[in-house]
Amino acid sequence: GGLETAVKAVYDSGKPGPNIGIFGEFDAVEGMGHSCGHNVMCAIAVGAGAAIREVIGDLGGKVTVFGCPAEEGGGGKIIMQEKGAFKDVDVGMLLHSSCDTVVNDISYSKTDLRVHFYGKTAHAATWPEEGVSALAPVIELFNIVNAMRLELADRGKILGIIRDGGDQAIYIPDHCSAEFTIRSFSMKYKLELVDRFLKICEHLAEITNTRFEYEQIALSYEDIRNNPVLEDLLAANFTALGETVMPRDKEMGIGCTDMGNLTHEFPGLQSYVRVGPGRAHSPEFLAATGSPEAHKGIAVGAKALAMTAVDLLQDPT
Repeated sequence: GGLETAVKAVYDSGKPGPNIGIFGEFDAVEGMGHSCGHNVMCAIAVGAGAAIREVIGDLGGKVTVFGCPAEEGGGGKIIMQEKGAFKDVDVGMLLHSSCDTVVNDISYSKTDLRVHFYGKTAHAATWPEEGVSALAPVIELFNIVNAMRLELADRGKILGIIRDGGDQAIYIPDHCSAEFTIRSFSMKYKLELVDRFLKICEHLAEITNTRFEYEQIALSYEDIRNNPVLEDLLAANFTALGETVMPRDKEMGIGCTDMGNLTHEFPGLQSYVRVGPGRAHSPEFLAATGSPEAHKGIAVGAKALAMTAVDLLQDPT
């Protein structure tokens, strides 16, 4: 898929049947190592693929294990998707390390932007009338975004920081910039928010006599859309393996994942298997991902994914 650290391993039975995609992630968190448990996820993916290979000769079909880099903000799966790495996948599954075993999921659709406003510099104390402040539209932009919070409620979020507000107070700044992340649990609503946000910026530039530009500073992650049939199959297999399946709640944390983009393209899921206490990206969870409980989670997760794949291969409907 154009990424030198991405991996694809295929075992084809040579008989008709679906291509079952199993996904693993292996990037770490800057400064905190495997505090998101991708090391465990890779082992689960490899274990599931090996287990499916043992039976796929009788059932037909194909199993493909993908090692996916740069989930932590780099959009590795999005790049691989754009390069056609997943074009033959009929169903895709990923198990994420967690503090609980959970089959359903929620994540944000998000687009990250940097906005720039350009004016004209001047000495603010002596000749202010000769300047055009690039900071004025930035300040007004934050005022408008803050005023929108009541209307947006829980449907979406526009969160930002001022990246460049000028150099010295005595000079009217001719360039100011800010960064925003625009998020929603609905891709459709997020896209509406992005469009509305950019129109606000354009109008602010017009009324402040400045020039507006923007750039997208990261690949857009889309909301996860777990397939309910896959969720039911996986939940039954977790239960058969002695796991207690918990509901997905906000206490686990809510972020973004490039696996969400893939679930817009084919039936898929991102679910969770318990590897120990603590939230992801914490020192407690970092310790858990190397613990004996994590080793148990690898075995349980690999078995649950393999069993779910067997269910699919045995019943094409």
